[in-house]
Amino acid sequence: MKRIGILGSGAVAKALGSGFIKHGYEVMLGTSDASKLADWQGKSKGRWVVFGCGHFGEIVVLAVKGAHAESALQMAGG
Repeated sequence: MKRIGILGSGAVAKALGSGFIKHGYEVMLGTSDASKLADWQGKSKGRWVVFGCGHFGEIVVLAVKGAHAESALQMAGG
């Protein structure tokens, strides 16, 4: 099974994560605010971590606002 790490915890990240899970992928979302993902984790089989999911995925998706992209990558170790 392919593993996908998604940097972000907004609507786009959650939608992508849910879609990948629906198609059989193992998904981990990386966030700087864990409270944004409490509802998502309860509704899906996905996992989340406070930024650091880059090591998890064979594929990593950057799903944050453009203004936050650089800091998200830095927090993820990229």
